[in-house]
Amino acid sequence: MRLSVILAVLILAGCAAPADDAAKDTYSQNLATAKAAVQAHINADYDAWMECHSADAVIMDAGYGTTRMTPQEAATAFAGHHDAFDGISTTREVWLPGVDTLNLAADGSVRAYINWSATSKANGHEVDLRAYHYWNFNDEGKIMQEGGFYDAGGLAVAATTMPPAEEGEGEE
Repeated sequence: MRLSVILAVLILAGCAAPADDAAKDTYSQNLATAKAAVQAHINADYDAWMECHSADAVIMDAGYGTTRMTPQEAATAFAGHHDAFDGISTTREVWLPGVDTLNLAADGSVRAYINWSATSKANGHEVDLRAYHYWNFNDEGKIMQEGGFYDAGGLAVAATTMPPAEEGEGEE
């Protein structure tokens, strides 16, 4: 009995797909680029942000009714975050490899759950924005598609009309 279990384990181990080092390397390089784009946004360095993107990249923001943006249009729109908020930073980042949805194999894309924080310049409200972002890459390692999902309406309210939290509010 023990021999048959050991044999079954060996057969199953032999059937496992070997690790694809090329896919891991591609993901690692693309992850560095995605992180550089996020850091460039935090630093309001849109020249560096543009360097992470291909000239024909398509960027989608989370706001209702937004359309596809070119990198230049997106850089201008994202720079507007710094007009509305001070201290843009991340408080939590979970980075994940993306997969091809047809064969479920790693495809070099990058996904992330990011908590963004900032302070509204208009009203002092402290923002804690949970977001999901994705970056797809071309063969040169440049971002060719980027997008994010978050409560864009809530962010707009926080930036303009929501009063700052009272001291002790939300604490338990």
